[in-house]
Amino acid sequence: MRFALVLAASVLLTPVLLADHQHVVWDDKTDFTSLKTFAIREGRAATTRPELSNRLIFKKVADAIRAELLAKGLKESADVPDVFVGFSIGEDRPSGPSVIFNQGTLLIDVTTRESQKLVWQGVYTDEKSSPAKVADKLTSTVKKLLSAYPPKKRK
Repeated sequence: MRFALVLAASVLLTPVLLADHQHVVWDDKTDFTSLKTFAIREGRAATTRPELSNRLIFKKVADAIRAELLAKGLKESADVPDVFVGFSIGEDRPSGPSVIFNQGTLLIDVTTRESQKLVWQGVYTDEKSSPAKVADKLTSTVKKLLSAYPPKKRK
């Protein structure tokens, strides 16, 4: 009986657990300890949904990124930052003559100023939530993604 309950619970919870995920990649040749200053680029939306494609949401995400990076000891510099941090929100897909909301995506890129080289990227996707729910979770999503920045040294 206990096995049947565990099996039923795992089958029912699997779609919930797989509804969102994150993926982080970075350039393992980059010395992240030398990157001490940042500037945040203006956010953009890859969706037409007003819940995600508006200046207030962009400000909310930029503020969350700023808070996380400052907490990690980086300093914001508008003049000559070591890295630029960019982000985009949402994803639409074509559906005949119209477009439909496909998934909630938050993409954060870290690019060096000097070489314009992408050195770190975090992607969070949520395939089950509505655009409004994705918008509500953006601050915690930023925190989850940036928990992997800077990357830990591999041994």
